[in-house]
Amino acid sequence: MASTRFRDDLARREEQVRHSTFACGYMINAPGNGTRPDYIEDPQFRLQKWGANYMTNSVDLESNLKGIRPLNRDCIGQSEYTNFNVNSKPIQYPNNSCLYTEQPRAIAPAWELRDVETQMPKYEPLLNPQENVEVQFQNNVSTRILEKDTFNPESLLLHPLQTEDLLPRHYAKQN
Repeated sequence: MASTRFRDDLARREEQVRHSTFACGYMINAPGNGTRPDYIEDPQFRLQKWGANYMTNSVDLESNLKGIRPLNRDCIGQSEYTNFNVNSKPIQYPNNSCLYTEQPRAIAPAWELRDVETQMPKYEPLLNPQENVEVQFQNNVSTRILEKDTFNPESLLLHPLQTEDLLPRHYAKQN
């Protein structure tokens, strides 16, 4: 009769041993730009995520910095962090100095270009660019103040207000 236990499967046991012995042997992170990306030397570029700052043996180095390391109770004198550091060295990445940002203030300062005439065409424009700069009508004027200024009390004496003048026109026609 066949064994139906999950844990007794030989392939599952081998996979479990492989997982348990390889704990923290890898870093979980977003995929990078390749195995040997260029390091851009231009100071205007901001290094984000991967910044050519990885070291060899980075998992052990990171664990050592966080204080996750073998305890000294098992092997006294062998894993003291003051005597033995993690063997690690910086990874050498290829440098790329071809990409650079031109800085016009440094290349052509203002005191050198102040008297240089621009290379604009010398013909008159078809339309006057300053034609609509000034507004042709009054703006930002309060109509309430205008009505106060132009009010004439004599007009009320000549034509006193009637109730028909106060009601809407369609209402006055219905009555």
